[in-house]
Amino acid sequence: MLALGLAVLALLLVTVTVSATGVHLDRKRLLALADLAALAAADEVADDRYFAGAAARGPAGVPLTDASVRSAVEDYLAAHPEEAARWDGVAVLGASTPDGRSVVVRLGAVTRPALPTWLLAPWSDGIALEAESVARAS
Repeated sequence: MLALGLAVLALLLVTVTVSATGVHLDRKRLLALADLAALAAADEVADDRYFAGAAARGPAGVPLTDASVRSAVEDYLAAHPEEAARWDGVAVLGASTPDGRSVVVRLGAVTRPALPTWLLAPWSDGIALEAESVARAS
C-alpha cells in the first residue's frame, strides 16, 4: 500500500514537472517570436519619413513611427502563422518606438499544460504568457 502511494506521488510529481517545463519552453518560444517581430519592425520605415528630405530626417537617420512599428509586427505575425500556431491567440500587447530608433514589442499568448490532471485543474483554461523584446534600427 505504501509503495502504491509512493508511485502515485511520483507520477504526480512527473506530471507537474513535465507541464511546468512545457510552459517554460512555450514562454521561450514566445520570446523568440517577439525577438523576430521586433527585428522585422526595426527594419520598417514609414514611406513619408523615408522620402522626406535629409533636413526633415535629422542627424539620426530615418526615424521609426509607432504606426509603422505596430503595422510591421502585425504583418510579420500574419506572414508567419506557423510560428504562432502552437498557442491560443497570440496578441500584440504593445508595439512602439520610444525614441524613433528602438522598437519595443510585447506579445501575449495562452498556453495549456502538457499533461492535464486534476492536480493542474486550476490552469485548465490556460496560462497567460507575455514576452517583451527590444530591437534597435541601425
